[in-house]
Amino acid sequence: MRQWRSFWRTIEFMSQENPPQVVETLMLALSMVLFSLWIAQSELAYLVLGLVLTVGACASILVREALIPAIRPRPTQVMATLLLLVSLYGFADLLLAR
Repeated sequence: MRQWRSFWRTIEFMSQENPPQVVETLMLALSMVLFSLWIAQSELAYLVLGLVLTVGACASILVREALIPAIRPRPTQVMATLLLLVSLYGFADLLLAR
């Protein structure tokens, strides 16, 4: 019980300190669940919704990181860019395969 209380307090603290990061994390976690459902059930709707959530979260991360000045690219920016490219490739593959 103490671990759950600590977990929820951490989530509450993170949501007060950096709300966009919490939303982006939830979007990416939900997209992973949807990709898992797509693998298990092979329903195209799960794949498309997972890709949409991934693209939205990556775009949000890139905008948030662009607003903070930096001399060199942060690892978060690099990973968000790679994830965005992979997701857009997934969309292109879906559109061209049909």
